[in-house]
Amino acid sequence: MDLPMTMKKIKDKASFKINYLTLNKYFDKYEAKIKKLKDIHKDERCFIVGTGPSLKETNLSLLKNEIVFGVNSLYKAMDDFSCKYYAISDIKVWNNHKKKVSSLDTLLFLSSEVGRKMVGGSLKNTIFLKTKGYMSVTGEFSKDISKYVVGGHTVVIDVCLQVCFYMGFKEVYLLGCDCDYSGTQHFDGSESDNKKSVSVSGDWSRLFHVYEICKNTFEKDGRKIYNSTVGGKLEVFERKKLEEVVK
Repeated sequence: MDLPMTMKKIKDKASFKINYLTLNKYFDKYEAKIKKLKDIHKDERCFIVGTGPSLKETNLSLLKNEIVFGVNSLYKAMDDFSCKYYAISDIKVWNNHKKKVSSLDTLLFLSSEVGRKMVGGSLKNTIFLKTKGYMSVTGEFSKDISKYVVGGHTVVIDVCLQVCFYMGFKEVYLLGCDCDYSGTQHFDGSESDNKKSVSVSGDWSRLFHVYEICKNTFEKDGRKIYNSTVGGKLEVFERKKLEEVVK
């Protein structure tokens, strides 16, 4: 027999509370592990590599001896370099690439829906990050990822830039962050896994706004984010060619 609507609401609310508390319990298990990452790369530099088509025009072999954050399907381009860290926040991206990503020799960060779905699982060398709200709404950038990260509509912001800040990096360089879907969307010719993403809609203004928040947070702390992407439409950050940075 079906429950009356009022009973359904009570039951759903109770179920949500139990699931929420269970999730928090699992996430809290990673707090001590995350805190060990605080300032471990203080005053160093790193490179966050997206999956834009500009990677086809980028000499990725220059990253061979650098600290690299990879995201999503970047593993397909990792012939001449490796990623010390890797991140995914979109559940559709995870479902499409989890087998390959899980086999990488890297420290993997999972947040947003992926984190909620996978937390408490048996993945090795993986850190799950709680996600709280959206940066475009609250204007908040999380400086303490042991508590949570703030959603930013792209894994570069959802995870990478907030993790980089927490780890103490002084200079962060973005590659393959084209912010332009007028042609090929990704370096491998594929289209976005998530057809409802901000970028696919063609309106990048919200993403640019969130990048501004990241820029201001870093610069107020005496640090800097540079855009080393070949071309593209991301003009929030000062541009520096990869060849000028890595000599």
